[in-house]
Amino acid sequence: MILASTRAVTAVVFLWASSTAAGAHDIYTGVMGKDGLLCCGGSDCAATTYRERGGDFEFLTREQRWVSIPAERITFLPVPNDPPSGDPHHAHLCYRRATEADRIGWRAGNVFGDIYLFCAFIPPGAT
Repeated sequence: MILASTRAVTAVVFLWASSTAAGAHDIYTGVMGKDGLLCCGGSDCAATTYRERGGDFEFLTREQRWVSIPAERITFLPVPNDPPSGDPHHAHLCYRRATEADRIGWRAGNVFGDIYLFCAFIPPGAT
């Protein structure tokens, strides 16, 4: 009986944890960037912080590195269903690690530092 209860509790905790992780990422479902393309596939997007330096915007990556993104690549709109953060430098960054193939041809325009950019968002009033 105790073994069955332990298994049931473990299953509930697992389902809760996996649904919480999925739920946090669900705010990016259907979100499109300036180019009209979907921003995220899987876990490419995350809330982050940004800073402005001399008219340039730098975003903090998941790897805790700052990457400069030109203003013309940033969508200055909120991400739908994004809960208020209270952080005046709240932003979202959608990317994957850049490969050597990304640095050649038309894809090179999406490479900033060591990331391949899909989308970057700064909510209105944050700048």
